[in-house]
Formats: sequence, structure tokens, C-alpha cells
Amino acid sequence: MLRIREDRQAVARRIEIARVAVGAMLSLLAVAYWTVQIVRGDYYFSLSENNRIRAVKITAPRGYVLDRQGVPLVENEPAYTLHLYRREAKDLDASVAFIVDLLGLNPEAVRSRVERGRRDPEFVPIPIAENLGIEEVAAVQARAAEHPEFAITVSQRRLYKHAGAAAHALGYLSEATPEQIKNSNNAYGVGDWIGQKGVEAAYERLLAGVSGERRVIVDSHGREVAEEARLEATPGQNLFLTLDAKLQDVAEEYFKDKVGSVVALDPRTGEILALVSSPSYDPNWFTRRVTAAEWNGLLENPDRPLQNRAIQNMYSPGSVIKPFLAYGALARGLVDPEWRVFCPGHATFYGREFHCHKKGGHGSVNLRDAIKESCDVYFYTLGQKLGVDRIHEILTGFGFGTPTGVDLAFEKAGLVPSEEWARTKRGARWYPSETISVAIGQGPLLVTSMQIARGLAALLEGGRLPTPHLFYSSQDPRTGAQLRYKAEFVDGPGIAPEKLAIVKNGMWAVVNEPGGTAYGSRAQGIEMGGKTGTAQVVGHDTTIKADADKSRLDTHAWFAGFAPVSDPQIVVVVFVENGGHGNLAAAPLAKALVEARFGTGAPAAAPPVPSVRAAATDRQGVARATRRETP
Repeated sequence: MLRIREDRQAVARRIEIARVAVGAMLSLLAVAYWTVQIVRGDYYFSLSENNRIRAVKITAPRGYVLDRQGVPLVENEPAYTLHLYRREAKDLDASVAFIVDLLGLNPEAVRSRVERGRRDPEFVPIPIAENLGIEEVAAVQARAAEHPEFAITVSQRRLYKHAGAAAHALGYLSEATPEQIKNSNNAYGVGDWIGQKGVEAAYERLLAGVSGERRVIVDSHGREVAEEARLEATPGQNLFLTLDAKLQDVAEEYFKDKVGSVVALDPRTGEILALVSSPSYDPNWFTRRVTAAEWNGLLENPDRPLQNRAIQNMYSPGSVIKPFLAYGALARGLVDPEWRVFCPGHATFYGREFHCHKKGGHGSVNLRDAIKESCDVYFYTLGQKLGVDRIHEILTGFGFGTPTGVDLAFEKAGLVPSEEWARTKRGARWYPSETISVAIGQGPLLVTSMQIARGLAALLEGGRLPTPHLFYSSQDPRTGAQLRYKAEFVDGPGIAPEKLAIVKNGMWAVVNEPGGTAYGSRAQGIEMGGKTGTAQVVGHDTTIKADADKSRLDTHAWFAGFAPVSDPQIVVVVFVENGGHGNLAAAPLAKALVEARFGTGAPAAAPPVPSVRAAATDRQGVARATRRETP
């Protein structure tokens, strides 16, 4: 049998070669994996992470604010905002230092923003700076490759067309506070802007709209590669106010060097035609962030420009309160129109002498003459007849002592004293001599300009107390669809026309008859009625400090008027702080406003609801007219 010996040495060599080759290949592969995953793992992880989807907020265009005729009061203009994406920052502190140095930003302010932004998920961008200039935008874009963590977005900045005019009615925008963010149910985040004061705050949801979002793919250099998805923003509604820009300008010009307030409204509807609080401030300051110096200047200004004097500052009304007491006494049958009081220039009540503003006195006056000439002795005597509790009843019936309900925040209620008020609030009895002062609008009686305007409107319009409002209509910027405000009223005292006619005749005489306290402010072509008022700042017996600012001790000046007398369509209340006498400091503006409203001819008809469609071709909206929409 033939045997063949197999030579396995060659096979073994080939197997060994193959084993070594495979081993070498596996070793190389292992080294490659080790290099990629371990040695350079962070680098490749960063590259992969940076090539992903980024969410970019589309800020909804805020609605315009316009006057009743469609005159723009507040618009928008393009603005650039810088955002920081934390996930793309290799060294967050280094990134902050870089951008602070590049743009000259306040380092503490930037770090504060970053710290607040850490509370949100890491993918949510942190707004670092708003309202960047073109040069600043170019500087950031030129360094995008080295710093992909920074991105520029285009938004809109609020532009208040008339600077400080109507600032207290309009309000302003500023960054949402942590408390506002917390109370907004996630509607607002860090860096979002929100209405503060005025209609910007009262109708925030209406004006703000709903922001959208772009989901874009970016590469490792932070460059946008493609857009994955897009949710368009819903723009805010345009808001038409009841203000008449023409009347507003007249009032603003008059008060450019005075301190005080003006309220002009339509007594039939409560529509506010003009609203001024002076001194004012420029809301545009807040769109670019108020500097510390500017903010301190506002806070330390003794005239408190941030306060809305028309609804927040309470003063003694002086003689403008007299028509309300006169009507109340007539309506209750406590006086006859021809009941007369002799005024020698002073009178004694409860053992104390009280003076009339006219030293020589007015002689024998009836109710009409007492209103016309503002005889204090007549109203001292009337106050004694009424008593403080009946005065309280009369004035609260006309809305004094309670907020008017105007669609502006922080309104004060005022104060109408009574015997119960003295017991519960002062812890002392009410002294009858105090009633004498209250009867001419002095003492603890405190009102706002808005309350005087509303009360006078109720007196003229059958006792119904209108709710003053600035909302006129809202408009969908895309379709032009509008919602109109419906006037609201509160039941008042009810007015007897024959009794009112007596009071109105006296107020007509104040302006139109020789001897009337505002005879020098007769309106051309239209009959105006009214009442002047002068309120003391300090009493006759008050000791004045040597270093006191004497100008701040001058009397306050009031005028409350209406026109036309036969069919009132406007009520005007003017208050000039430390202005002196109402006939000289306040009545002339009421005359100017009445003439601006009606000219020298017949009263103008109510204007139609205006429409604005400009600059809204790419905007959408859903009309909502809910009052006081706050987050």
C-alpha cells in the first residue's frame, strides 16, 4: 500500500501569516477606534453635536397704537438681538468675556443674564444684548466661525412717535421681571419684553401676539444649512385709543413748563379724549435700557415724573366740588334756589372765623351767584346745613371715594370723610368745624382729576357714572376686522333736570357772565360752562420753615368745565400744581381744548372707527378686545 506523507509546514506558515495579518489589522482598527473615541473623542463629539437642529424664536410683531383718527402714536422698527447658545460654548466664561470685550457691554449685566438663563433648559438661547447697531452686528458675524455659540436675530423695537407725549397713557416696554415670568404660565422667558404701565400693560396680550419658531439645521461652524420646520408668529392687534392727538398736543404744549394733569373725556361714553400728567418721561428710553443715571434721575426728581397724576395723585378739590354739593342740597330740598346768604368776606362757625376768598365779600348771594362768584361764605353755610355725613352721601353718589375703573393700573380711590371714617381711621370724633372746610373742598377731602371728570360727566348725563376708558377699538392687521369698545356705566344718584338746570346755569355764568370767576376764558364760537377752584397747600396758621421752597407752598389751581352747555360733549378737568388761582392757571387750557375740539362752529360729529392696514402684509392676527389683559 502506497503511503503519502503530507507536508503541513507550508500550510502552517500561511496560517501564521494570515493570523498575524488579521491581528495587525485588528490592532490597527483598535488603535483607530481608541484614537477616535478616546484620544480625540471630545473633538469629534463636538463636531457631531454642532451639526444639529437649532430652535430660533420668531418674535411676533407688536400691534401699533393709534389715536381715534388713526394717527400713529406707537410703531415698531427693526432691531437686532444677540443670543448665546450654551451647548455650543466650549468655555462659557471665556465666551462671556469675549462678547463683553467685543461689544463693550456691562460685564455684570451680561453675567446676570447668563445666570438667570441657566434656569432654562440648555438648548434655550440666552438673550445677551438688544438693539445692536449695524457695526456691532457685523463684528459678531465676522467671528461666527470661531464663536458659533453667538447668533443674531432680527426683532422689532418699540418706537414712541411723540416721545414723552401721552407717556402715562401709553406706558412703555421693558424686560420681563422674574416675577412676571413666573406668573405668565411660561408665556414669557428671560429676555422677553413686556408692557409696563399704561395701555402697553393693560392690553399686553392683545398687543403682543404669539411668537413663532424656526427649526434650522446648523453645521459645526454654527452656519445655517437648512430650515427643517417653521411656525409663523401671530402678530398683535392694532389698538386704537380714544385719544384725540390734536387735543393731546394742545394740552402737552400748555403743560411743558408746568406740573399737573389734564383729563378730557366725552361724558356720553367715558371716552378719554386727552390725558396728560406733567412732568412726563420718554418711553423710548426703556426700549434701549435705561441707564443707572437716567433711572436715578427719574426716581429722585421731586416732581415724580413716573407717577400718573391724573389717577394716582390725590388733592383737595377746592371750589370745583361746590356744584356737586349745590345739586345735592337742591335735590334733597334742603335749600331753595333763591335762599340767600350775606357774605361780608368772613363768617364765624363753631367759635372759629372762616374767610371768603374775596376780602370785601360778595354781599347777598343766592345759589346761582354763589357758584358764579365762588362765594365761600355761602358754601360754609350750606355745609353747616348738610353736615359731613350728608356731604359724604352726596359725593360718594357721584363716584368720589372709589376708583373710576379706568383701564390703567394703580388708580387711587381718593377720600370722602364721614363721622364713621373719623372714628375708625383717625380714632377720634369728627368736629363740626371740619365740615365747614370740607364744604369748600378743603380738609381731609381728597380726589383725583379723573374722579372730578367722571363725577361731572355723571352730573351732566342723568346721574350715570361712565367708566373712563382709553380702548376705542382693536383691529386685525391682516384682515382689518375690528372690535369696538362698548361703553360701560354705573348707576349714580339720578338727576332731576330742573334742579340740574339751576346748577348748570350757575356754571354757565362762571365763564360767560361778567363777574364770573372764569369770565376771561370764554370760548370762541361755543358756550362753555365750568367751575374754578383754588386749593390751599398749607393752612393760614401753618408755620413755614425758612428753608422751604416757597413755590411749592403756592395754592393749587383747578378748573372743571364742559361744552356745549346745551348738549355737553366734552368734559375738561385741568389741575396745575402750585399754579395759584384756577381762573388764571387752569381755565385757559380748558378754553383752548374746547376750541380745538369744536373750532368756532358747530360741534363735530363723532368720527367713524378708523382702519390701518399699512406695514401689515405679512402679519396675521386674531381680534380680541378683552380689557385689562395682563399676563
